[in-house]
Amino acid sequence: MEGNLKDVFKEKLRALYGDFHPIVSKFGTSSFGKISSDLCISSSQFSKLISGSATEGMYIRSIRNIEQLIEHQGVLKDYKQLKKELNKNKIKLKEDKFFRSKKLLFTGLIFTGLIFGLFIGYYFAKDSFLSKSINANDKHPLSPFFNKTENKSTYLGFLNENEVQDYCPSSAFEGKWKLAKPYKIPLPGSKNSGVYLLAKSADIVLVTSKYAANKGRVLLGFEHLTHEIWLDKRRRPLIPEYFDAETKSFTELFDNLDFKEDENFVKIADLKSFFLDEFTIGTDFITRKGQPSGRYIDFIDRKLAKMYDIDVEYILNEVISDLTKTKCNSAINEYCNPNDLKVNSTISFDCIYSIGIENLGIGGGYPYTKTIKLVEKNYSDNLICDCSE
Repeated sequence: MEGNLKDVFKEKLRALYGDFHPIVSKFGTSSFGKISSDLCISSSQFSKLISGSATEGMYIRSIRNIEQLIEHQGVLKDYKQLKKELNKNKIKLKEDKFFRSKKLLFTGLIFTGLIFGLFIGYYFAKDSFLSKSINANDKHPLSPFFNKTENKSTYLGFLNENEVQDYCPSSAFEGKWKLAKPYKIPLPGSKNSGVYLLAKSADIVLVTSKYAANKGRVLLGFEHLTHEIWLDKRRRPLIPEYFDAETKSFTELFDNLDFKEDENFVKIADLKSFFLDEFTIGTDFITRKGQPSGRYIDFIDRKLAKMYDIDVEYILNEVISDLTKTKCNSAINEYCNPNDLKVNSTISFDCIYSIGIENLGIGGGYPYTKTIKLVEKNYSDNLICDCSE
């Protein structure tokens, strides 16, 4: 059923926008982003509809919405033709001018009213469609808090001003953080080498855990990450060009690789992930524990994936999921005096990851560094504690 609906959906899009151009992600001259905006759906929902992974209900609602746009486009075309005919009629017999003007004006008012009615109907249909698309397949009561299609403002419970001294030093770390710089790691993913995961960005919110046994030392983190999968079209082996098997470290050439600027690399997919973190503030060290709590494919270039025999779904479900074997060292606590923690302060965790099905040629683990940067503090006034026990 979904396969047939997918074909109908694409055919309707062709009728409205023009031929499908998968290489540039367009129908006619309209980008996927513009089309998803016209349909009042998110980019990820549109990707599901294009890839065939959307539900039957999503296809039916989207097809109906496209049909409304097509109908509106047809009426608008008729209206423009009518205006053209009106202009032609202006140069006809003067003796009939008064009568003909009345008649054409009446007809024009009818068409104007019809168009206005269609606009109003389309407006409410969009609102109805958006509401249904958000709620139709999400019955769990927590869905509105985690559903990626929601655009609601969210309040997270930071400490109040009368609590920050009681939960020092963790109160100094409360706020919004982000990934300071991207990092990349190789993946097996297929029979050949040359597949890489680029950690592009991370948006993190840290809040004090009020119920931790170690009061004022534990933070909870809510982390949303964006990753990209890139492919070396030459399928070059990792060793020795990019990784030194003796020192178990990446080469300078690998560190300086910029996938986007190197014509030998192509992006295959975008991924989104959600993590729950726990940070413990110790006297000398800061320890982070992370738990993946959801991950999905936001975009796939299926033509390239097929061309280079890359199974992105397999990488998502089997390879990247196996990266939970990652082990990160504690970071040195440079903020014994919590007042030293300022906007743009950073914390770096040196990590080693291994893949159970790894075929990259050395066994063991691969190093990477994850550095996060403070971008907005919850409380920036003076705190009266330090890191001593």
